[in-house]
Amino acid sequence: MQRPLSEYFKITSDLARGFFKKIRFDKTGPLFRAEKGVRVVHRNSNITLGRKVFLHRHVKISASGTKDKKAEIYIGDGCAIGDRTEIHAGEKIYIGSGTLVAWDCCIIDRDYHKFCSETEKTAPVNIGKHVWIGCHATILKGVTIGDGAVIGAGSVVTKDVPAGAFAAGNPAKIIKEQVFWNE
Repeated sequence: MQRPLSEYFKITSDLARGFFKKIRFDKTGPLFRAEKGVRVVHRNSNITLGRKVFLHRHVKISASGTKDKKAEIYIGDGCAIGDRTEIHAGEKIYIGSGTLVAWDCCIIDRDYHKFCSETEKTAPVNIGKHVWIGCHATILKGVTIGDGAVIGAGSVVTKDVPAGAFAAGNPAKIIKEQVFWNE
């Protein structure tokens, strides 16, 4: 059973500040870990974490929907989000189970501006299961990354990456197909 992120943070806020936090709800329930400095900013949104999610130091999760539509962030079972990584949703960001996101990454489904438009443009980001995202990578709006893909360090992903592919560069290009990695 999955619980809303706000429930996890209510429990962690009751614990001593500045210490590594570990919460076990019951013998079969979720294990959630968050190091100090994790920030959650939300307005008109749903943020959901699966079981055994680990948020490292200073991760920022931000979901801000409009008055007409809620923003959504879903992080699946067994995911780890690295230090100082930021996830910003204006529409929807889905991160599949077993995905590893390294430090200093940015996953964003919005522009944060209304350049040449009346409204801000958003497009959902869908990251598959068991994806590995290297440090300093940026995943931009409208991107789908298939199951088992690997994104190289420092990459800027502007287009879809198929399942099992290795993509790297700025903008990211497919370097190799059918790459498989073990957890």
